[in-house]
Amino acid sequence: QEQLIHALMRGFASISASADGNDAKKDSDGKKKRSKSKGLSAKGCIPLLLGLTPSSDDESYSSGERLTLNAAGARTMYHIFQFTERLRSDWVDGFLSLYGTNDLARIANDGLGSRCIMDGLLDGPAKEVASKSLYSKMFDRLPFLAAERVGHHVVIKLFRALPYDDKAVMSAELSHSLNRL
Repeated sequence: QEQLIHALMRGFASISASADGNDAKKDSDGKKKRSKSKGLSAKGCIPLLLGLTPSSDDESYSSGERLTLNAAGARTMYHIFQFTERLRSDWVDGFLSLYGTNDLARIANDGLGSRCIMDGLLDGPAKEVASKSLYSKMFDRLPFLAAERVGHHVVIKLFRALPYDDKAVMSAELSHSLNRL
């Protein structure tokens, strides 16, 4: 698992370096030298892996533009979220800090994002940390997601992963929007 993550990080580092115009160094025989660097950080790899750049504006969400995720990257994220704590913690923290409320709501309301990314967070071994962070970030969007065809799946998973006290607060919040549900 560790070798897989380091290879992934080095691969994205070499792709981003070649895109910037920095070709790999060559040795005396003209062959490319393999980089000994660790590569990009987990937070730097996530947007490249998913094909989704974090947006800071609310217009992309309200315009109804469809979310497009890289399927192979989303499945990779699902499996990374199942790794041991030492290997997955940077990825979970990076994902949760990188994307804002609207981005997380769009991911939760997307079929692929819901099944791969959100299920990886809420069903996997990182569910204690992820559920609390997702709950605090998506609190205002929960009634909207609960009324959506795909988004309600994440609301149910989030409810099951939360501690008892947070479940009571979430139930009260959702009860205020019964007319939408």
